[in-house]
Formats: sequence, C-alpha cells, structure tokens
Amino acid sequence: MTRPDGVAVDDWVEDPGRRSWDSAPAAPPRPYQALWVSIAALVLPLGLLATALRVIPPTSEITALLASFIGYGTLAYAVSLLFFLIAVVRARRRILLAVVAAATAALLACHVAWLAPLFVPDSRPAATEPFTLMSLNMLGKAADSQQIMRQAATADVVVLVEATRSSLQALEELGWNQRFPYVAGGPPNGDPGSAIYSRYPLSEETPLPEATFRQRAATVLVPDIGAVRIMAVHPCNPFCGAGTWRAEHDIVRSAAAANMQLPLVVAGDFNAVDDHLQMRRLRRDGLESATAITGAGWLPTYPANRLIPPTIPIDHVLLNSKLTATSISSFTVAGTDHLGLMTAIAGTERSKSGAG
Repeated sequence: MTRPDGVAVDDWVEDPGRRSWDSAPAAPPRPYQALWVSIAALVLPLGLLATALRVIPPTSEITALLASFIGYGTLAYAVSLLFFLIAVVRARRRILLAVVAAATAALLACHVAWLAPLFVPDSRPAATEPFTLMSLNMLGKAADSQQIMRQAATADVVVLVEATRSSLQALEELGWNQRFPYVAGGPPNGDPGSAIYSRYPLSEETPLPEATFRQRAATVLVPDIGAVRIMAVHPCNPFCGAGTWRAEHDIVRSAAAANMQLPLVVAGDFNAVDDHLQMRRLRRDGLESATAITGAGWLPTYPANRLIPPTIPIDHVLLNSKLTATSISSFTVAGTDHLGLMTAIAGTERSKSGAG
C-alpha cells in the first residue's frame, strides 16, 4: 500500500514534527495583530496612573503635579480600548483580550463620569440680571497692561492675583480707576498679592490668613442681587512643597466655609484641577465651578503664551448655590503664563429669598 506521493506506508515513519499530509493547512498569523496589542498595552499604564492618582490623593510634589493630568486618563483609556477592540475582532483566541478590553472600558467609563459634569449644564436658572467678573493671574508685572485694560472694558468686577504694586500702578496710569473706582487689596510692598476692583461699592475687606501670596475677600454691592462676597485666592503650587500646597488650600476652604451665608464667588489661580482632592472638597462644601454650571467643557488655562496650547485648567470661578453662571470663556493677555476667565454671574432664587 502506498500513499498518493508513492511512498510505501510500511516503509514510511511519521515524523512527530511534521504535519500530516491530510491535515488542514495551518492558519497564517494575523498581520499586525501584535502591533495592535502592543500599542494598547503601552498606553494602558498611563490611564492606570491617572486612575490611581484620582483614587489615592497625592502626597508629594511630583504626584500632585502628575495629578493635574488626570483628565487625560480618559484619552489614554480611549486609545487603549480602541486597539484592544481591534485585536479582539481579529483574534482567534479572544477570551483574554476580551476580558482586558472589558476592564479597560469600565475604567474609561469612570473617567468619563468624572469629566461629564463639565460638559452638562447645571439646572440652576438665573433669577437676576448678570454681572461680569474677570479674573487673571498677572505673573507679577509681566502681563501687558494695555491688553488687560481692553479685556476689562466689559467687566464689572475684576479679580487680579499675583499682582505687584508696579503692575497695578501701570493700570492706574492707563485710567483703570475711572472704570473701577472701588478697590480692595493690592500688595502693600513689592510682594505679589491679590486685588479686587469693582464698578460697584466694596466693603468688609478682609485679608485671608497669611500664605505665600496675599489673598483677600470683600463684599460687592451688585445691582439686582445685593451683597456678594468675593474671594480672590491663590494657594501656592505643589512645588512650594506638598504640605504648603495642602495647607494653603485648607486656608481657602476654611475662608469659603465662613462666607457661605452670602452669595459667594471664589476666583483666582487655585494651582489645582477639578480632579484634585482639594477641589473636590470645595465642591462637597457647596461650591461649584462656573465651567460645570454652564457646561463649558474642558477649559485649560495654563500654561499660556507658549509654543503649545494650555493643557490644564487650574484657574477657576467657584459659586455657591445662591449664584449661577450664564457664560464663561477664556482670553489671552500677553506676558502672563495664564489665560484669564470672563464669567457672567447671576443670582438664583436662593439669593433673592436669602435662603441658606
């Protein structure tokens, strides 16, 4: 008896490493399958790091800085999931890849849930006419005074942080006080600090406890709303020391809690993003970002005036439940490394009723 190729069966010994003549040909490997899995696996740790920093509050300067980019974990998971799904569709053995893809999708859903409030407008209707608040980190005397003047032409209240005596004098020489005759704060010497300017009467100016930058609060008598408490804040950045960064955020939180009885605006450079524990605590205390209230979405403000666009939102305008925001936008001023924010703020029924 012979095989079809003429070899006698009795004389032929099966080679264990040789495919049987009547077996199906081995399926060729899927082209680029290893590439898709490799890309997904390389990007995934970036998302996992972002999740870890969200769940475990930073305790050092480096981790606090890295936590500023938690929002980009959403992008990392989306990219990783895309390539895992491509690999699952093309794979012959799909169970392990499918499990990993499902876990990646679950983590992506968490990050989307954390970001979603920024894109969904709050159901907080305005009950009064709005006033416009402008806020800006001046980077000492570096910010262009004439551009600040132009931006402030439509503002009613202005919060300036990291301002110096010379930078404020430059504004005054351009006629700043003609539009904003009322002022609270301003650095008494060469050190940078915070200042509140207003078209409306200011009273009850109060410095916040001593910190790296001078911070202060004042009450503005706004038409149609009445007394509105304004806090100009600027806790130091994480590289001042993680302990200093946390302590100065605690100062802001305590001061805000002591002023919640009035319609309250807390504005300035927080050196923290919405994902940082410090900002989440302020939200739990009853302060909400104007960005989230209006559904303005991702609004990064730092670093400005660089080759790359701003990447992280560390400048904020926070409001308690007696106020709402009808719009918020950013603007550029040459010289400073921050974008400014222009926010339209109105009272709610709670402000008109005086409810706590």
